[in-house]
Amino acid sequence: MSDPRFFKNSGPFTLEEIYKFIGKELLDSKISNNYLVVDIATLGHANDGNITFFQDLKYKDDLLKTKASVCILKKEHKELAPKNLILIYSENPYMDFTKISQKFYPFEMQPQSTTGLAIEEDIDASVKLGKDVFIEKGAVIGKNVVIGDETTISSNSVIASGVEIGSNCFIGPNVNISHAIIGNNNIIHQGTSIGQDGFGFSMSAEKHEKIPQVGTVIIENNIEIGSNCSIDRGSLQDTLIKNGTKIDNLVHIAHNCIIGENCIIAGMVGLAGSTTLEDFVVMGAKSGAVGHITIGKGSQIAAKAGVSKTLPPGKIWAGFPIREINTWRKEMLSLRMASKDKKNDEK
Repeated sequence: MSDPRFFKNSGPFTLEEIYKFIGKELLDSKISNNYLVVDIATLGHANDGNITFFQDLKYKDDLLKTKASVCILKKEHKELAPKNLILIYSENPYMDFTKISQKFYPFEMQPQSTTGLAIEEDIDASVKLGKDVFIEKGAVIGKNVVIGDETTISSNSVIASGVEIGSNCFIGPNVNISHAIIGNNNIIHQGTSIGQDGFGFSMSAEKHEKIPQVGTVIIENNIEIGSNCSIDRGSLQDTLIKNGTKIDNLVHIAHNCIIGENCIIAGMVGLAGSTTLEDFVVMGAKSGAVGHITIGKGSQIAAKAGVSKTLPPGKIWAGFPIREINTWRKEMLSLRMASKDKKNDEK
């Protein structure tokens, strides 16, 4: 249950509204179309009037005990549900529940101003602001910045000279952006830095010479970047993040990296310079890649794996050095079998 001090619930909604919203039909004619659903909840935390979902069999005990009124689940799981539960059949319960969650909490789809206090200082005449741009008190906007319609710049963020930010973006508190062109419908959470120097040095036995980093960062559209990430600008080419990619907290993307469309990058991932991720790559938490390699389309990299070579598309990988996950599992099993002490694995 959400806390009304922080989250605005747009409900309640009738069963009929919910069914129409996700394109389903009412299963039980005995149930009134006007029955009110007041909120969303997990199986274990739901109360009367809540809608929930069931998809994973390991939660079947929670399903049996749930106090929710409505549950979205697969048709083959209906016999697991208590008799008094209103059921909505779905091929993908979690996806339909997500859509309903968006209906109840549409304001959480796009972060809002964190303080509600507008900037008081003058903005340079060279700055171009779209309609309904909101710049919070404490933000710093450099010269020749362009900011699109309905974008929010939160307090204590610094938007350096020449940066362009598109429409309907949210830039969280304490974000620092330089040398960057940012598209539309993007969310950048607090503490993230974009456009700083890449880590480029020409090394020798005498000393290390700094290589000027003269590329930019290009962030396309519909991208979300978590808090405390670092995205370096390119050296001689641009660092590029393509449409639809989602990046978790504490991720480092080095200079000249190219991140394809709709990639998922989990927390604490590190990508060395000139790494290319093709579309729909998934990087698990704490995984990483050496530079100047390509990870093929649709690849999945397990948590803590180290990618040390170019990978073909469409496979799942694990371990270090990296290998296909089934091979890695067999190797781990062989090691456990070879070791007569299995107690640590059982804890």
